[in-house]
Amino acid sequence: MNTKLNRRDFLKLMAVTTGGLVIAVYLDGCAPPTTPQPVTATQVPATPTPEPPFAWEPNIYLKVDVNGTLTIIAFRSEMGQGIRTALAMLAADELDIDWSNVRIEQAPADSRYGDQVTGGSVSISGSSVTVRRAGATARQMLVNAAAQTWGVDATQCRTASGKVIHPDGEQKLTYGSLVETAAKLEIPEEVTLKEKEQFNIIGTGLGHWDAPKIVTGQAVFGSDVRLPGMFFAAIARCPVFGGTFTSYDDSAAKAVPGVKQVIELDDRIAVVAQNSWAAIQGRNALKVTWDEGKNDAKSSENFTTLAVKSLTKSNKTNPKVLSAVYTMPYEAHATMEPMNCTAYYHDDICEVWAPSQSPQDAQSDIARVTALSTDKVIVNVPLIGGGFGRRHQTDFAVEAAQLSKAINAPVKVVWTRDDDLQHDFYQPLSVQYFEHPLDQKFIPGPRTMGGFFVPEGAWRSVQNFPQAYGVQCFIDELAVALKRDPLDLRLEFYKDERALAVIELAAEKAGWGTPLPAGQGRGIAYHATFGVTHVCDVAEVSVDENGNVRVNRVVCAVDCGQVVNPDNVAAQMEGGIVFGLTAALKAESVLKNGQMQESNFHEYPILRMDEMPLIEVYIIESDNKSSGIGEMGVPPIAPAVANAIFAATGKRVRHIPIRPADLKP
Repeated sequence: MNTKLNRRDFLKLMAVTTGGLVIAVYLDGCAPPTTPQPVTATQVPATPTPEPPFAWEPNIYLKVDVNGTLTIIAFRSEMGQGIRTALAMLAADELDIDWSNVRIEQAPADSRYGDQVTGGSVSISGSSVTVRRAGATARQMLVNAAAQTWGVDATQCRTASGKVIHPDGEQKLTYGSLVETAAKLEIPEEVTLKEKEQFNIIGTGLGHWDAPKIVTGQAVFGSDVRLPGMFFAAIARCPVFGGTFTSYDDSAAKAVPGVKQVIELDDRIAVVAQNSWAAIQGRNALKVTWDEGKNDAKSSENFTTLAVKSLTKSNKTNPKVLSAVYTMPYEAHATMEPMNCTAYYHDDICEVWAPSQSPQDAQSDIARVTALSTDKVIVNVPLIGGGFGRRHQTDFAVEAAQLSKAINAPVKVVWTRDDDLQHDFYQPLSVQYFEHPLDQKFIPGPRTMGGFFVPEGAWRSVQNFPQAYGVQCFIDELAVALKRDPLDLRLEFYKDERALAVIELAAEKAGWGTPLPAGQGRGIAYHATFGVTHVCDVAEVSVDENGNVRVNRVVCAVDCGQVVNPDNVAAQMEGGIVFGLTAALKAESVLKNGQMQESNFHEYPILRMDEMPLIEVYIIESDNKSSGIGEMGVPPIAPAVANAIFAATGKRVRHIPIRPADLKP
């Protein structure tokens, strides 16, 4: 009996029914499952729903076909944060169409959409009005088409569930029957957007549009893209940042079955093969002499020592002044889907399938290295298996395009987990120094240092993570020194009504002030990420006799303005908390001898399912403008846990990750 199933096979065979989880296992002698066809260039970016002959596109954000199906064009990248779902909800609500008739199609890089960068948690806050206006415009044109058909005043018509309703309330025309007439009308210059009380879709919990396809293995990520005649490539890079190769012997690499070519690519060496396994094994067989440059003696330890010494050199011991230094390491992104990109340079154009957060940057950078104009570079954006800021960089897309041009064939460049962890663009190492007179009102203003020679980039919540850690831990230290309750001190310090609301709500729901058993503690932390989304966490932790920390419960209160999809808000807060807990308790990127030491999850551990705390998310209803949510769950959790550890043990730890050795008696 053959019972071997890989993960993707498992997902394809899995079905969720009302009776539970059903798993099909194919036995020898039974009919095998149908082999899926390779993904082609035309299949990747398009919606799987075939379009009828006529589809009306009143603007670049949506189209309606003769069946009344609305297709939303998602112009921001989907990497699990639910942006495609939210954009579709905004347009569909203004158009007055049933959610069951909505489809989503991913847009390629295109200057018509303006800035397509997916980052800073601004996709909704920066685009919601535009997308809603697109839906409202289409709705008004359909109403005008119906009014023209009936010969009535358009202002007397109304819409519901994909239909225009006659002033008599009886006659109805479906959107599908009106699209050809609407397509001939002028686009209205002004439209009226719905008021909050008129929403049918916005503000309701609709889950995640892509989730069903993701859990059944049907979703197309960058790693899934296949083109006819495509090769695979793995690239050898100098382990020391800034280094290059001086020579190499590729005889052993070429002897690996399936390896076709070895290509020099600037300061790197690419092994091209018929499959990814051969490419990786061929890369591993290369014998390379590296010129490590001037960075081979640099280390995290040296940088941290230098920063601490520099920041505290003017410090003088004063019992009336509280001072503290907080340190944070480099952090890798560790996305579940490693970097990858498929490129096909042919006929003086370059097509790429790049899981990118910055497709327009990828387009311009590829144009530069291939000597093409940007209109000759087509950047398709498949689903992304985690971004967290790493995919703002274009390195993985550029090298795929360079390589495709060099070999004159389509190629997928694949990164291993080792490649990802050792050649990332890292959250900077950070050192913060606080001091404050105990007899004065607290105004947090640390002196900080960070950013040495290591490649650095945006990391989920960027500077907000170290800011929240230092400020919120120092507030707790100040409260202890003043013999004040940490909650009361925050309520006294913060003046913003939205800040106070989340702090009070989180504390109330967590039962702040109620006793916990010995060895357990409760900590609180608040932060407004980018100054717009207010979040407060209360963490409950237990610490055993060996110093092992267990986060048992997290109560999170959030005010992100007007909520589009509350299900997604809760999911993003939960995901951000997990991400922040990994940094707080487990993972760090350690620089030694000019190179990162971690190679995989055994050395860069992440929070596992059995370590997950109970998380309660409370969303404050608000009429304020929608603000971001994708990064906002990350900053408060590390200081909340650190403060809870102090409450449980009386030990103050001023660095992350917090290790058991830090808390042993």
